[in-house]
Amino acid sequence: MTGVDERRLREALLRHVVRSAPGQPAGEMAQEVLSGRMTMAAAAGSLAYRDLFAAAAAEGEQVMRSISPQELAEAQQTLAVAASILDPPVLPEPVRPRLPLDDEWDDSVTSPWDES
Repeated sequence: MTGVDERRLREALLRHVVRSAPGQPAGEMAQEVLSGRMTMAAAAGSLAYRDLFAAAAAEGEQVMRSISPQELAEAQQTLAVAASILDPPVLPEPVRPRLPLDDEWDDSVTSPWDES
């Protein structure tokens, strides 16, 4: 996908699946991937989630056959917006202004080396 941070989008979608399918195989798989205990490739090849991926692939193939290039472009744009809403980029911490140091220097005191 062009213009989409795929890693952020994938993680945001996985978090959405965890929230929307608690206790179901899809939610469990998403939690395993998010936790780092399993990769997407390992999940797709596992016996526990193989049927889940097969059904999603069949449905995705059917949708892709029926979609026009214009609809695909619109979907990619929508995904880019969704990625920024679901998982906004991490902004750097704001720089806090430093208070001036409390300097105890007394300008009224002169040094014996100062010329008068």
